[in-house]
Amino acid sequence: MVQRSAARYVQNDYHYTSSVTNMLRELKWSTLEQCRYQASLTMLHKIHNKQVNVDHSHLTTTLNNKFLIPHSKTKHHMNSFFPRAIQLWNELPIEIKDAPTVPAFASGLNSFMLFN
Repeated sequence: MVQRSAARYVQNDYHYTSSVTNMLRELKWSTLEQCRYQASLTMLHKIHNKQVNVDHSHLTTTLNNKFLIPHSKTKHHMNSFFPRAIQLWNELPIEIKDAPTVPAFASGLNSFMLFN
């Protein structure tokens, strides 16, 4: 809702028949959902590469640099950071996951999200 209001403000177009969706496309803004995905995946990349001090001993990797999704007994846990981010991570191509730096990871992630 805030993003849509901001698009109207930036475009200075408040007419009721104007398409805010077209305004967002024209501005080439990422959706807030995409921003959340990028932030979660970037943090998981930093954790995986030991660039932040977060205990990741419970994370188990498999082939192709995938993580096993932790067992969850509740929806609350399943929607918490690690299970949610790991599901997104496991969908990424190996080239993006193996990026050596955060900027390289972010660049690969941006181009991957453009095509999905």
